[in-house]
Amino acid sequence: MIEETNHGTLVAKKDGIYTIYVFQKDNSEYLMCTKLPNWGPYPLKIGDSGFITTQYFTAGEVFYDRNSNTERTIQYTNLYFKEFIPDAEKTQEVLL
Repeated sequence: MIEETNHGTLVAKKDGIYTIYVFQKDNSEYLMCTKLPNWGPYPLKIGDSGFITTQYFTAGEVFYDRNSNTERTIQYTNLYFKEFIPDAEKTQEVLL
């Protein structure tokens, strides 16, 4: 299991039980990842930018399932969405 954090902008998404996100990283590379249904709601919109944390799992690896309090085996090799922290919104306040 490899965890990585990148900064980028959401450029495409496919909603469904398993939501697919495509981010364009700051170096112009693309990052496509899958959000699992039990990883919480993330109301991301195209154009949202921020820090994206993903985790790469290889089929056959064992992980701890905190919902069932058991160890389970990863069934599919994939890059999974883990967390998104949006950039702070810029304000137009005038400071005197």
